[in-house]
Amino acid sequence: MSKKIYIQLFLIMLLVFISLFLFIKYFKKTEFKSVSQVNTQQTTNNESLIEDLKYLSTDKEGNEYKIEAKKGNIDKSNPDIIFLENVEAIILLKDSDLISIKSKFAKYNTKNFNTLFNNSVSVNYGEHIMSSDFLDLSFENNLVSIYDNVSYVSGISSLSADKAEIDIINKKTKIFMESPNKKVQINNISNNGNN
Repeated sequence: MSKKIYIQLFLIMLLVFISLFLFIKYFKKTEFKSVSQVNTQQTTNNESLIEDLKYLSTDKEGNEYKIEAKKGNIDKSNPDIIFLENVEAIILLKDSDLISIKSKFAKYNTKNFNTLFNNSVSVNYGEHIMSSDFLDLSFENNLVSIYDNVSYVSGISSLSADKAEIDIINKKTKIFMESPNKKVQINNISNNGNN
């Protein structure tokens, strides 16, 4: 074979290797290991009541997701779903600040760790504070969707909107209104009267 064919084969192999590397690094879904600690009790009406529930999940990049609840109830039709009460979740992304989520209720999937928080949801991330009626945390889509009565406070400003979306990987946030006729309300917070 000529030298030209060897060079072409080498370049094709290099291209395949780089493509495979990029796919594994950026497009492969994150897998979590899960450690759970629960106290399960059978109630009289055949439901499983869980008290002082704690789940800890860690992915291969070192990101952690911890969820705790005072009480939980396993869904009879799907045992992978647990309905939680008085919930607190902590997301610790590698090389990032701690994200704390609290709500009165949540629906937690033990297989994919997706969680739907509702009723008095609050999110604290560094100096950022957000509240809403619902928060949908999807690890499959690497997305946090916060919606219905979204309120955000940070530094010297606050805003009100219908929905906010946070990309977990890129840490990019979009805040918007559902209706194109409505605008996001932004207010300045006066600390000392000079701003």
